[in-house]
Amino acid sequence: MVNVTLENGSWIMTKHGRATYEFGAFHLDAGERLLLHEGKPVQLAPKVFDTLVALVENSGRLVDKDELMSRLWPDTFVEEATLARNISDLRKALGESSGSVKYIETVPKAGYRFVARVTGQGDERETLILQRRTRSRVVVEEETGERIWLRSIAVLPFKSLTTGDTDDYLGLGMADALITRFSKIRRIRVRPTSAIARYSGLNCDPVAAGREMGVDSVLEGNIQRTNDRIRVTVQLVDIDDGASLWAEKFDERFTDIFSVEDSISEQVARALILELTTDERKLLRKRYTDNTDAYQLYLKGRYYWNKRTPEWLKKGLECFRQAIDIDPTYATAYAGLSDSYTLMGVFGSMTPNEAFSQAKAAAAMALRLDETLGEAQASRAHAMLHNWEWEAAEQGFLRAIELNPDYPSTHHWYSEYLLATGQLEASLAAAERARELDPLSLIINTHISDILFYARKYEESAAQCERVLEMDPTFFLARISLARSHVRLGRYEQALAEFRDVDEIAGDTAWGFWMVGEMYASWGKRDEASAILEGLIDSGKASVSPCGVAMIFAMVEGEHDKAFQWLERAYDIHDSEVFNLKVEPRFDSLRGDPRYQNLLRRVGLES
Repeated sequence: MVNVTLENGSWIMTKHGRATYEFGAFHLDAGERLLLHEGKPVQLAPKVFDTLVALVENSGRLVDKDELMSRLWPDTFVEEATLARNISDLRKALGESSGSVKYIETVPKAGYRFVARVTGQGDERETLILQRRTRSRVVVEEETGERIWLRSIAVLPFKSLTTGDTDDYLGLGMADALITRFSKIRRIRVRPTSAIARYSGLNCDPVAAGREMGVDSVLEGNIQRTNDRIRVTVQLVDIDDGASLWAEKFDERFTDIFSVEDSISEQVARALILELTTDERKLLRKRYTDNTDAYQLYLKGRYYWNKRTPEWLKKGLECFRQAIDIDPTYATAYAGLSDSYTLMGVFGSMTPNEAFSQAKAAAAMALRLDETLGEAQASRAHAMLHNWEWEAAEQGFLRAIELNPDYPSTHHWYSEYLLATGQLEASLAAAERARELDPLSLIINTHISDILFYARKYEESAAQCERVLEMDPTFFLARISLARSHVRLGRYEQALAEFRDVDEIAGDTAWGFWMVGEMYASWGKRDEASAILEGLIDSGKASVSPCGVAMIFAMVEGEHDKAFQWLERAYDIHDSEVFNLKVEPRFDSLRGDPRYQNLLRRVGLES
């Protein structure tokens, strides 16, 4: 086990050389342990001074409380109150109490951020180290105490130079394959496929993309397939100065694609961390199939799965099935199959009972083939979550994090578990960890708005949705979440406008339809709500959520009995909306009824 802390390149300067910083009217000399204000010394207690250095070195970044306490008191147990007193004393010394300036921002339940503009200087060698490692992490090995610098990288989808779009999947597929390899190396932090998929098909500036994703370097390349040959041109770009750290061209038979990936991953890893151990080289070369036909189908499957719509999920599922038919020992293809089944159950493309059962079986097969595959552990736990197997899901997520602590989907899905079981603060912390690993993920950022919604913080939830829509105005799930918050706040006209936008973007979605009905019921427009209820009930579509129908009835005076009838139907089919019953505000009117508590007990959310 390792404990991961975030420190930037300034730590090296403080450790090995002299570092000075300027902010406002202050001059900080870390080496001389001296703080000057307009040229006059400022007296600080030793630990207060150390607190200032830690925050200034990480200026602009959230430093969590545990990280600060581990750095300030590495061998001593202290309470958070001690750190709070240090921060208070530091604020007074910096003059924050006057209210005219702010240097330190408190992030509730998380930590602190130094928000003043900081400039620094050191000798030329130290400055180079700082530039190369500004966004790096440090792994602290618990047994030895060894600090290992990590490098962060994003692998952009390779640009396909093939005429036509037959092989478009190869560009994203090659990136996905390399991401999977890099994720096995502890000293490399790689952005997940979900973070880079948005750049597919774009002629983007790698430096700009890297800065947007907050990494040290970006790997970009072109891929061209002609008959049975493949040509790959690739380069590793440093984000700070745009310099090429490594570049290479490969011209091979397509059947040698695995050797190309072996070579790229190993040479990039060496460019990032200088020297690889024997075990790291073995991990980079580990592959889950040697059959190129199965591999192509897997790449297509992941390409389709990442589009996250019912239509594309079905295509992805079929590709994973075909890959497994060719190579029945292909563990990651079984994990992809599991992920497809789970999302199809959530989206209503399959009945939940069937989808989650198939998802669990596929993930279990992946784990029989490779019990160390963290992604498969997360896939199985995700299916268990939606199947209300609470304890098993929790253990699965914790095991997945142990196997691969940097897989953002694990933290996202674990956050869903914590939310469903009423652990809202822990859920938000897990979601923030997922966002840290994949800062541009639309679904993870939207999930954070969901947590705020279930915490009854509707204004904050709406604001978070607006931030997501700034990234992508077409992301209809964020618009649905925003409309939902508007309804709770009584802003019905704004909610209706958002639902109309959803209809234009996503077409006829059962999710949006029943939520519109719930909006009309909350608004007091009973006729409109009744019309939507009639349409839902008469449609007979498997994608219609009985839980959603129950929500509409719950908002209509005198219809609570019907609400419970539909909740029973939701229970019978394992409706994916049911697992949030413990925290769902739209059922608050039913919460005092013994039937609701009984339902929570049967679902497993109450003892």
